[in-house]
Amino acid sequence: MKILDDEERNAHWNAVLREGAIGTAVGLGVSAGLVAFIKRRQPLRYKSFNASLKTALWVMPTVTIGAFFADEGSVNFDRQMHQSDYLNQQEAQKLEQWNKLSLADKIFTRVNENKYKIIISAWALSLWGSWHIVNKDKYMTTTQKAVQARVYAQAITVVLLLGTVLLSMHEQELKKKQPPPVPEWKKFLDEQESHKREQQRLAQQQQKQKEHESAKPLEGQAAHEKKTFEKKSEEKKELLKETAKESL
Repeated sequence: MKILDDEERNAHWNAVLREGAIGTAVGLGVSAGLVAFIKRRQPLRYKSFNASLKTALWVMPTVTIGAFFADEGSVNFDRQMHQSDYLNQQEAQKLEQWNKLSLADKIFTRVNENKYKIIISAWALSLWGSWHIVNKDKYMTTTQKAVQARVYAQAITVVLLLGTVLLSMHEQELKKKQPPPVPEWKKFLDEQESHKREQQRLAQQQQKQKEHESAKPLEGQAAHEKKTFEKKSEEKKELLKETAKESL
């Protein structure tokens, strides 16, 4: 369990308040648009609403969107504070892989990442386009126009499905060219092992430095004792020489 200090707690609270205020403003805008839409389309029905229902039209979207933004602010703050290094590492790896791709593969990757948005948008556009084209025929009935537009839309849907299959096949080919992804648990274990080896290396260096520093006084003491012994030996020799001269 992580214990938060006052500074981090205040920063988290400020982030939640800031995002909550933005969400509240957005919610008020949505509520105002909803109320204006009901007033314009159903003015009599809106007048028949009681005070509780009118209040709910303003409060519910505002509170819901404000709470959603505040929760997202809390999650983003936690991600930025405690997962920023990991996310930066992931972004660096993605950027490195992106730079290795060719131009065609880059275009395919972007299309593949947004394929569902493209397919749904193209399908909706095909429905509108087919109806717009068929509706120009003045001799067909509405039922015949709807059937004809549906046929066109179905043909376009089949083409889109075939495109999805081709995208999936090309995606599999790209994955075969890339090295197999390393599992996150293995990355974590490798990082822990590397960190452990680094700590052991630093501990060994510190131990050697301590031994070297502790050996210096001993070496100095031994040198001093050696000099003292040599000095005493010289004095003893001089004394013996003087004694020998006196005896002669």
